[in-house]
Amino acid sequence: MHFRVTGEWNGEPFDRIIEAEDINDCYNHWMIWAQIAHADVTNIRIEELKEHHAA
Repeated sequence: MHFRVTGEWNGEPFDRIIEAEDINDCYNHWMIWAQIAHADVTNIRIEELKEHHAA
């Protein structure tokens, strides 16, 4: 499954598409990397993409 994830990473906006097993896996992916990087992730939004076309 593919997800669009938006929010702020240490106050800087981000907009990424990632592949994950489900929405929980997607959320956990961002939170573990934030913990590793000692980053502050805010305003996180996760949207499941029904179709994803490679750019």
